[in-house]
Amino acid sequence: MYLTDDVVLPRFIFGRGILSRFPKLCAPLGRSFAVVGGETAMERGMPALRASLEGADMRLLAQLPFGGACTFSAMERLTDRLSPFRPDFLVGMGGGKALDTAKGVAQRLGIPLVSVPTLVSNCAPITALSVVYREDGPFDRFLFYDAPPALTMVDLAVTATAPARYLRAGMGDTLAKHLESTFSARADVLGQTLDHMSAIGVAISSTCYDPILAYGREALCEAERHESGPATELCARSIILSAGLVSLMANDNYNCALAHAVCYGLQLFPHVERECLHGDLVAYGALVQLVLDGQEARARDLRAFLVSLGTPVTLAQMRVPLDRAALEATLREATGGPDMAHIPYPITPDMVFDAMKRVEHL
Repeated sequence: MYLTDDVVLPRFIFGRGILSRFPKLCAPLGRSFAVVGGETAMERGMPALRASLEGADMRLLAQLPFGGACTFSAMERLTDRLSPFRPDFLVGMGGGKALDTAKGVAQRLGIPLVSVPTLVSNCAPITALSVVYREDGPFDRFLFYDAPPALTMVDLAVTATAPARYLRAGMGDTLAKHLESTFSARADVLGQTLDHMSAIGVAISSTCYDPILAYGREALCEAERHESGPATELCARSIILSAGLVSLMANDNYNCALAHAVCYGLQLFPHVERECLHGDLVAYGALVQLVLDGQEARARDLRAFLVSLGTPVTLAQMRVPLDRAALEATLREATGGPDMAHIPYPITPDMVFDAMKRVEHL
């Protein structure tokens, strides 16, 4: 990891079959480790990891499921269970919630984390934060760390075994990063409110958007065949690396805006929290943000792309009523959450509701 202007940049590696190099790549971190991850994720990823340990001077001490949700209680429970083993480092394996949980456990244990995503669904593998949820399901808060995982290993042979819808959701989450960062930084000036590192982060956010629109459909076709071809790798780098670098380099003010705020608002509907993927909801939120911001032509183009992926683009597809009273809590969350702390102009619940109505009939 390299420190520059208080930004710790991640160490990462992408490739097919790279888990075979696990002992060599992780040797600087120690000789013993434990794994925290999703149960399905560990079924996919652990065989390759265990095979890499044959003949290596490295020991797996424990392997624990994270519990399905990133909560403070899950972090504390896993910390208590792993503490007696005294591992040199921790491996997080799975999707965003599993990796975010592992980050909290590693911090509590005071040991390095190796991030091994088994899904290409968000930038969690290299970010220095956890999205923490309440015990009853909805979003609670962000938990920030001083540095990203010590190492991120993206084995494309493993991620190719995941259902294609996770890649689709990852693309939706990532393209919104560009729309949100440029929106939230719109009124700021470099050297005044916009610092140099944030300016770099906002600038490179275009690599979260353009490659996905160009190669996203081809990548999804590869994922549906459980292949990891060139389009998939390019989109995986956008989803994990580009979006993660924006998160690490740009000030928190420029990392999220209305797209994510709408997502967290919609998750207050229990069936939405259970049935819809985070990235799909964020992609819908990106449409709401564009329409509210007067960019209806761009919203139509983005909608057409999302439809080609099979992403839900209306509340009706999510079984959410287009009703002001039914959406009251959602609208309050979408306008009052932490993602809306730094935006170029005031946004009210009525403005968001009006944008939702217009998105429904794009």
